[in-house]
Amino acid sequence: MHIPPLISVIVPCYNQGEYLDECLESIHSQSYNNYEIIVINDGSTDELTNKIISKISHPKIKVLQTTNQGVSSARNHAINVSSGKYLLPLDADDKIGVDFIQKAVEILEKDDDIKVVNCDTKLFGIKNGIVRYEAYSLEKLLAKNMMTVSSVYRRSDFDRTNGYNTNMKDGFEDWDFWLSLLKNGGKVHKINSVGFYYRIKRKSRNSQLNAHFKKLRRQIYKNHKELYAKHLLDPQESFEYELITQSHEYKLGVFLLKPIRTIYRLFH
Repeated sequence: MHIPPLISVIVPCYNQGEYLDECLESIHSQSYNNYEIIVINDGSTDELTNKIISKISHPKIKVLQTTNQGVSSARNHAINVSSGKYLLPLDADDKIGVDFIQKAVEILEKDDDIKVVNCDTKLFGIKNGIVRYEAYSLEKLLAKNMMTVSSVYRRSDFDRTNGYNTNMKDGFEDWDFWLSLLKNGGKVHKINSVGFYYRIKRKSRNSQLNAHFKKLRRQIYKNHKELYAKHLLDPQESFEYELITQSHEYKLGVFLLKPIRTIYRLFH
């Protein structure tokens, strides 16, 4: 009887206990059944979170306890004690689709050149919508993140990196990691359906990224100077350019200039 390869789902948790049951249930509901879950309590100060984690008892779940060191350190620690051929990071307040692991593992098993399996993302919580990622290229990845943090990849490829960089404590640690994982080549396969459910809360780490954006973007550059030196970026592909073009001020400027441009074309 063929036993499918083990996948380790890495679940760091810092004061997110109220959502943890939903997260774990989305894993237990998978069509793929050869998995382990590593829940790592990253020094939570919330009483409810610590109570919920202390009561976890499941044959497929291993619980780790650490002092608070940040999500990068927590993921690295959990991965280092995991046993799976494949890895799937999943934050404690998010969820995955019922067949995402099944699809991702089948794709990776068929093609050794594929390093990451990505999918579309469904936003839920205080904001709803679907994020559809475009086709991958390393040049585009240098300009902006093109994958959800909850993408599937091989443990052997993780071991060739230094893991999630702890100097990205305020965010973008997944973007930085994808650059480390893919800098020497490899393909990314995107499943054209929703496989990841990302919870939007009023106070989430990503909602605070703008305050740290310049510092984090600069740190990514510093972490990958040699890689950036090898590639020329199209400014229109950059994350910064997208932020500008999506801003209220830019859209208002386009609206105000439209009649002027129409007149200019008529006489030229």
